[in-house]
Amino acid sequence: MSIGRNVVKLTSSKIAVLVLSFISAPIIARLFLPEHFGIFQIFESIAGIIGVITCLGYELSIPLGVNKKETSASIIICLLSTLIFTLLVLTAVPFSKGSMARWFKAPELSIFLWLLPLAVFIGGLEKALRYWAAREGRFGAVAWAEFCCELSGKLVNVAWALIIGASALALFAGHFAGIIFGILLLLVFLSRRLVSDIKESDLDLKMILTVAKKHKKFPIFNTWTELLNAFSVQVPPIILGLYFSTTVVGNYSIGKRLISLPMMLLGTSIRQVFFPTAAKEYIETGTLSTVVSNIFERLVQIGIFPIIALGFLGAPLFGFVFGEKWIEAGVYAQILSAWTLIVFISAPLSSTFSILQRQGTGLAFNIGLVISRTLALLVGAQMGEPRITLAAFVIVSVIGWIFMLCWILRNCEVSLRWGMKIAVKYMVLSSLLLLPACCFAWILDNMFLVLASLVFATILYVYGLYRFDPGVRDFTADIITRMLQLGRWNKKEVSL
Repeated sequence: MSIGRNVVKLTSSKIAVLVLSFISAPIIARLFLPEHFGIFQIFESIAGIIGVITCLGYELSIPLGVNKKETSASIIICLLSTLIFTLLVLTAVPFSKGSMARWFKAPELSIFLWLLPLAVFIGGLEKALRYWAAREGRFGAVAWAEFCCELSGKLVNVAWALIIGASALALFAGHFAGIIFGILLLLVFLSRRLVSDIKESDLDLKMILTVAKKHKKFPIFNTWTELLNAFSVQVPPIILGLYFSTTVVGNYSIGKRLISLPMMLLGTSIRQVFFPTAAKEYIETGTLSTVVSNIFERLVQIGIFPIIALGFLGAPLFGFVFGEKWIEAGVYAQILSAWTLIVFISAPLSSTFSILQRQGTGLAFNIGLVISRTLALLVGAQMGEPRITLAAFVIVSVIGWIFMLCWILRNCEVSLRWGMKIAVKYMVLSSLLLLPACCFAWILDNMFLVLASLVFATILYVYGLYRFDPGVRDFTADIITRMLQLGRWNKKEVSL
């Protein structure tokens, strides 16, 4: 399996999604109010916390199956677990929706909480399908599904707002329409092969229990690790909603979503390819140093420049592009930039905990993160200022993620000194290139000069990478070659 080829397949769709998102973002931001996004974000945070445990971590066992029988058993375990959690949530909603709506001071929320069981079910199903597609190398199918999911969701958002009226309901309609359409496409692309593999495996209860026991560390350690990590990520909007208002949550939601979008889209693609590729390399060679050092450097090169740009210029850019009502969201994006960068670099590499069979260590890291983050948010919230609350959260988060990243690099036999030199090198380079844009924004307050400077700095940064880094030149050449063949690969995969 070629890591360059598969990253290209996923990255091509991510780029298309990114372009679509940036084109639609100013339209959607001007149609909806911060409180609309606030209600949706609170729901998404609750669903996100529940969603990470729906498969009990057994989705990670799908790429590790030694044959079709083990892989099929892992898929069945994921689906059964998802169904059980869906029924549990369906049972709990009638008893909890009223209280939760009162806690967040959002009466509308009680109606939307009825959608939680649906969110849990489709989330678990999508997770199992994606990991099976990764094992089979069907990244083209995943790419098509992701793009169509985003496109259909945005179309429903805009059409609903223009025809019926902008509201939180329109955001929910677009979200569920998109994700359901994406899953249906995955099923169209994958179901025939998947059903065939499961039938040929001739599974029985004994085999399913054997596979469940073999990978028991995933529910014991990874489930709790993912739950804690999801809680630590989703706890800011929850605490902001409890202590402040849905407007504050909406500003946080847009700020975080837009600053994270380009980074997380690419980071997720790399992680989906990195895990099965790194697992295979570790099985064959007993080391992860080559693949980890390569991915780390590329993540640093991709992530530092745009995140530093948004960290310096978030507020004026948000006000110019989305309207003055979103300037506060730009301030939140500036505060969150450091956290976004370290997560972008570290999150794809965190799969090494599973590959190295150190799930317990990963769990310990996440316990420390969730406790420290929650305490930081609570202390900041007591001061009655959302910005201070977010700043406290970011400081603690960055320290925790840096500590985790150092552990990963050291245990993968990658030099910490080398990693630090790479990070500092591109941080200084990015800051110098962005200095003129910052001067135009802070001193002259001329957004057209700011945008022109940003474009020029971006061109210089990309040229510098290509001109002076042989690895980037080789990587770019491989990307161009693969992109030229991408249409033929995708067409072949869809026809299978």
